[in-house]
Amino acid sequence: MTSSLEKVVAEKKEAIEALMDMFEKGAEVLASAVGELFPLCEAAAPVLKLALDNVHSKEVFYIKEQFLTVRNKLDVLSGQLEDIDSEIKKGKLDSQYFSAEENIRNQFRKYMDILEAKQQFREVKTRLFLEHFAKTGGDKNLYVLYDALMGTNSFGEPILEIVERYVARNRRLLEDFCVRLKELFCLGLIALLGHGALTLQSQEEEQDKIQEWSTKIQEVESKMKATIESCTAAFPEQAKLDVQRLLQEKEEENLQDAAQRLLEFLRKKYDWVSWSVRLINHSGSAYRNLRAGKHFHHVAGQNWFEVLQVNDISLVVSFSTKPQPVPSDCIRRLMDGPGKKGNAPEVVEVLAKQLCGFVVHAVSRHKESAAAWGFPDECHYWGRHKNVAVCVHSD
Repeated sequence: MTSSLEKVVAEKKEAIEALMDMFEKGAEVLASAVGELFPLCEAAAPVLKLALDNVHSKEVFYIKEQFLTVRNKLDVLSGQLEDIDSEIKKGKLDSQYFSAEENIRNQFRKYMDILEAKQQFREVKTRLFLEHFAKTGGDKNLYVLYDALMGTNSFGEPILEIVERYVARNRRLLEDFCVRLKELFCLGLIALLGHGALTLQSQEEEQDKIQEWSTKIQEVESKMKATIESCTAAFPEQAKLDVQRLLQEKEEENLQDAAQRLLEFLRKKYDWVSWSVRLINHSGSAYRNLRAGKHFHHVAGQNWFEVLQVNDISLVVSFSTKPQPVPSDCIRRLMDGPGKKGNAPEVVEVLAKQLCGFVVHAVSRHKESAAAWGFPDECHYWGRHKNVAVCVHSD
């Protein structure tokens, strides 16, 4: 019996190592992974049985260390995740969700007490674990977490939708929250399957419990993955709302400073995207406004949006998720040739004909403008020419 249990644990080690490697790679990888979490949880029953048989193999020690690693990661709560908790507490999820979290943490702690106890104390620690598990609702806590995440039973709106809305579609915060939920599910399942090892009458019953929760965890992970993908895909729409709000917040600001401030915000929140920001001041002398004309700027390409006249300033933001090198020499030749004397729409037309797959933006030199960008140097062009300032980068 003992050797077969050791074999089960050893067989799971490779899958567990892959999961722990994901933990090291960070939230982006772990939050969207499906099917990677359960092997660690499944080890809970055989490891507990081996501990009760007083077996001290290197595999048992390794698994125990990984359990503690997950617990320790869950204990690290950033200020931003604390803010999310505060938002959840405003809704009707509060009492059930947070008591379930507390119960799961304590059930896991009691489970680990058995693994870490000396042989003569294991019987007492086992009894305390069983009593505590029953007293704190058994597997009800995991069902509460599952229902909160899936939006079933009395929970109404799924918790991920509440969080996504609260963080204004901040992908990284949503990923952090998903990882935290996965860690919590992991602790709960370790305690549940450990409890099953002590109480279930047959291996068939244990397998039924494993199958039930393996399916549920797959559903949970798929829901997380879909929510993160949806959040990520909506970044242009959310970014436009974000920068519009930021532009309205500060009325008196140097144009270049404002462009840099907006860029830094976008780079931090949407760090998988390369951004370029241009600001155009609508005010100016009557003469300069007359020279600039009605069509004082023009844009061609796919990946861009405009925020119209906030505090007398227009904002054009463009972006790329896969920036490519810009043919700067070609742009300069065109601007010294057919684009030299044109206005903004004419210059964009000249450049766009030669630059397929690029965003092209031209701004009249008679309008005050500023630009800031986070592209690699070879992947972005910003230059001031005879009649216009020109921005070019790949879509």
